[in-house]
This record gives sequence, structure tokens and C-alpha cells, in this order.
Amino acid sequence: MMTDLVCGVDEAGRGPLAGAVFAAAVILDPKNPITGLADSKKLSEKKT
Repeated sequence: MMTDLVCGVDEAGRGPLAGAVFAAAVILDPKNPITGLADSKKLSEKKT
């Protein structure tokens, strides 16, 4: 059985020269979506 997985990766921080950097990777199960999970860059200024 062959399964295609997609991994999302993101980072946050000021960079290694200016401070700590945090990185994460996640693979979500498309059969079990997380309610309310969305791309934060798509939020309006009001919602942030």
C-alpha cells in the first residue's frame, strides 16, 4: 500500500543572528480535520 503524505513546515523568530528561531512540521489527517484551523496570514487585521 502506497500513501502520499504532505508535511507542512513553518518557522517563527528573528533569525539566528538576532535571537531564537522555532520551527515545526506537522502531518494532519485529512479524515479528521481540526475545526477552526486556518492559515493565520489569511486573517484580517481585526481578527489577529
